[in-house]
Amino acid sequence: MAETVWTAAVGAFLACWMLASILNQASLPWWQRVVQNDVLGLLPRWTFFAPNPAHEDVHVVYRDQASGTWGGWRPLTVAPPDARMRWIWNPGRFERKASIDLVNGLRRSRFRLKENPEALIVCTPYVGLLGWVARQRVEPGATHRQFAVVTSEGFPPQQKLTVEYVSEVHRLDP
Repeated sequence: MAETVWTAAVGAFLACWMLASILNQASLPWWQRVVQNDVLGLLPRWTFFAPNPAHEDVHVVYRDQASGTWGGWRPLTVAPPDARMRWIWNPGRFERKASIDLVNGLRRSRFRLKENPEALIVCTPYVGLLGWVARQRVEPGATHRQFAVVTSEGFPPQQKLTVEYVSEVHRLDP
C-alpha cells in the first residue's frame, strides 16, 4: 500500500513538473511571477527557434595580469569545428553549450541580484565560469586573472561587439 502511495505521489509530481515546463515555453505574463520563484532553475526554457531565436553569439574571454600590466584578452571557448565534419564529429559543442548556459545563468543572477550586486560572485554561474577560466593556461609571471562576457552580432567587418559583463579581478595561486 505504501509503495502505491509513493508511486502516485512521484507520478503526480512529475506530471506537475511536465505541465509547468510546458507552460514555461509560453511567455504568459501571469506565469512569469511563478518562474521568479524558481530559485533552483528546475523549469527549462527552450528558445532554439522562433519566436525568440538567439540573435547573438556569446564569447567568454579572459586576461592575466603580470607585473602590474594586463595582457590581451583570450577566448575561453573553442572555435567552431570544420563545417564539413560538424555533423559527425563536433566535440566542442559541449563547451559552447556549457558557456552559453553559464552566461545565461549569470544574466539571470545579475537580474535577481540587482539590489545586492556584491553577492554575484558567490552565485553558481559566476563560480562555474571562474573555475573554468582559472583552469586555463596561465601566462608566465601572472598573478591575477579577470574574465568578461562579450556578445557579437553580425559578421566582420560590420560585426557589433558588446561587452556585457566584466568580472572582479581574482588572484591566481602560485
